[in-house]
Amino acid sequence: MTDAKPFEGITVGLFETRRQREFTAMFTARGAEVVACPVVFPESRGAEEPVRKFIEEATQGKFAVAIFYTGIGIQAIFDAAEQLGHREALKEALSRMTLVARGPKSKGALKRHNLAPAFLAEPPTTEGLVKRVEGLDVRGKRVAVALAGDHPSPTLTDAVERGGGEIYAFAPYHYRLPEDLSDIGAFIQKVLAGEVGWLVFTTPPQVSILMDAAEKLGLRERLVEAANSFGAVAAVGPVTAMELARYEVKVSVRPTEENETMTGLVNAIEGFLRKP
Repeated sequence: MTDAKPFEGITVGLFETRRQREFTAMFTARGAEVVACPVVFPESRGAEEPVRKFIEEATQGKFAVAIFYTGIGIQAIFDAAEQLGHREALKEALSRMTLVARGPKSKGALKRHNLAPAFLAEPPTTEGLVKRVEGLDVRGKRVAVALAGDHPSPTLTDAVERGGGEIYAFAPYHYRLPEDLSDIGAFIQKVLAGEVGWLVFTTPPQVSILMDAAEKLGLRERLVEAANSFGAVAAVGPVTAMELARYEVKVSVRPTEENETMTGLVNAIEGFLRKP
């Protein structure tokens, strides 16, 4: 008989901010104890130069396609357009473009401005966006990409350029470390004490921000050693796994390419735990 609670007795560390409640529920329903350590805190800097350039060139009709990673990013762009006095002009310009949204939150943010994406990424990941781009005719066209914070998207850039397009990628907001690192420090101490069995990462910035915090606390080398020795690490996809590899952290579990979602990641960990 299959155990209905495969995560019983296991403590999972999660870094998700945007969908923390939903992700936590997936693990607790399977019997896990969850220790949350949100590390990604977005911060908009208004109409800074890369955002200003997008708004100005969009209103001049210089982009054929606009790709949006996050709802937060869309709102930051419209806030900047408001500062510049270009809100309605931007809205009109976007209505003439092919809009691609990564997921339901970016779709919802566009809807709040009476806009609708022509396409949604399936799955709602960079890999899903790449598949969408590969199905578009971008040859000779300019494609704008509003990134998720400061993290670049080389695979999406490659997809646009392979299709003969020109990409303009920019960060509509940035990630920052919290001023008070005590909560992150307390979490790292739990990992070092062996009290957290799994570290589960769903975005590359979660990795880099956690490691930056650990570096500031003088704990990065010990954290990496703990993750590689008595812990286990899961990554939602290849880009997040590459970011972990940059810090020499070994990934134990990744979902298959067609299942690079939160649900796919939880199912992949469950499959790993059920192995004899």
